[in-house]
Amino acid sequence: MSVAETPTGATIVDYFDHNGPEYVRERYGWYREIMRDKGPVFWSPHYGGYWVAIGYDELMEAAKDWETFSSLRVLEEPKPGEIAYKGLFVPPRDKHQPMLEDDPPEWEKWREVLAPLFSIPAVKGWRGRIQTLADACLDRSIETGRIDFAHELTNIVPAIFSMEFVGIPTETYAEVAENHHKASHLQADDPRRQVALDGLAGERRLVAETIEARKTDRRSGVISALLNARDRGHAFTDEDIAKLGGLVIGAGIDTTSAVLGTALIVLTQRPDLRQRLKDDPSLTAQAFEEFMRYSAPTQGLCRTVTRDTELGGQKLRRGDRIMLCFAAACRDERQFPSPEVIDLDRRPNLHAAFGAGVHRCIGSMFARLEFETLINTILRRMPDYQVDLDAVRSFENVGVVAGYTTIPATFTPGPRLGVDPGIEGWPLKV
Repeated sequence: MSVAETPTGATIVDYFDHNGPEYVRERYGWYREIMRDKGPVFWSPHYGGYWVAIGYDELMEAAKDWETFSSLRVLEEPKPGEIAYKGLFVPPRDKHQPMLEDDPPEWEKWREVLAPLFSIPAVKGWRGRIQTLADACLDRSIETGRIDFAHELTNIVPAIFSMEFVGIPTETYAEVAENHHKASHLQADDPRRQVALDGLAGERRLVAETIEARKTDRRSGVISALLNARDRGHAFTDEDIAKLGGLVIGAGIDTTSAVLGTALIVLTQRPDLRQRLKDDPSLTAQAFEEFMRYSAPTQGLCRTVTRDTELGGQKLRRGDRIMLCFAAACRDERQFPSPEVIDLDRRPNLHAAFGAGVHRCIGSMFARLEFETLINTILRRMPDYQVDLDAVRSFENVGVVAGYTTIPATFTPGPRLGVDPGIEGWPLKV
C-alpha cells in the first residue's frame, strides 16, 4: 500500500487504529479523549495514512457532500494525476461493492430499482414473517431455561430474513451468518477470515443458481426485481445482480444482530429500562433509535477526498482518505447531552448510525422492524432473562461492525408455541 505524506499541520493521533484489538476495548474512551484534546477531525498514520472525522457536525457535513467525499471504489490503477478511488474501507478491499461504492448517477440506477422493496408498505408486509421466525427460534430454547442469544436468535433471524428477502434458499442460514460475521470483523491477514470468505462460496452458488432459475420463473425478492429492471433496459449483468444480492445479505446480518445484542445486554444491566419496555411495548420504536445511537454497529466507513478542502479545522488534500466514524459522532456531547446514558426520551435523536445523504442506509426500516419484533417477543416470552455478563464475548476486532460472538442467558422456562417457520430441515443445529 502506498503511504501518504502526513499533511502539513495535521492533528495526528498515532494510536488510532480502527482495525486493532485495542479499538474494541478502548474506542469510547478514545472518542472522548481525542474530541477533548485534539478536535473533531484528525490524522491516523496507519494503513498508509487517513483522516478520521469523529465530530457529529463534521461527519454529517462530509456524509452529505458526496461530490467532495466520494464512496467510489475503482479497481483500475489511476493514470498520472488521477485520483485513486479506494471505496469505503481502510485498508481497501479487493472487490467493488455495487451501490455502496458507487456515487450518482451510477448509484441512482440501483436505488431506483431497490427503493420499492424497502418502502414502508413493503417493510410492513414482512412483519408477520419476522414474528414467525422470532417465535420459532425461541421455541428451540424456551423449555430449557438457557439460550445463547447470539447463536440462537440475533444472528439467525436477520440471516434467514435477508436470504428470503434476496430470494435464495435458507437452509444454510447458520453457516451464512457465521461466515458473514467473520468476514466482517476479522482482519484481512487473519487466516480465519479467508476461511470464512471461502465458506461464502456456497452462498454465491445459491445466488447464481437462483438468478438462473428466476430468469424464467420470476418471484418476489431482490434478484427478481433486478432481473425485471434489466428487462426494462437497465444494464445489469448477472455478476452485478449476484454482487448486490450478496451485499444485501451481508448488510442485513451484522448490523441488526449487533444492535439487538447491545440492547439485550443493557436491559440486563438496566432493569428500569426493561420494565418500561415490558409495560409499554410501543416504546420499543424510540428505544431502537436510542440503542442505534448508543452502539452505532457500523463503526465507520471511508471516503476519498476529490478536491482540496477544509473540515473541522484540518486541511484535506485531493486524493486523501477519510473515515467517517459514525459511532464516535453518535457520542458527540455537542449534539447529544450525556451521550453515555441510554435515554429513551431523548428528543431529538438525529443520530448518525445510519449515515446521511445519498448513502444513508436503505435498510433502516427493516432493522427497526426486526429490533422491535425480537425485543418485544423476548420480553413477552422470556421476561426475566438474565445475560451472563461475564461470559459475553465481543468481536475480537471491529473492522466495520462491532458485534458479539456469544450472549449466553438464563430465564424461567416457558411453553413452546409450536411455530413452524417452513424451512426445510428445521430446526437445524446452530
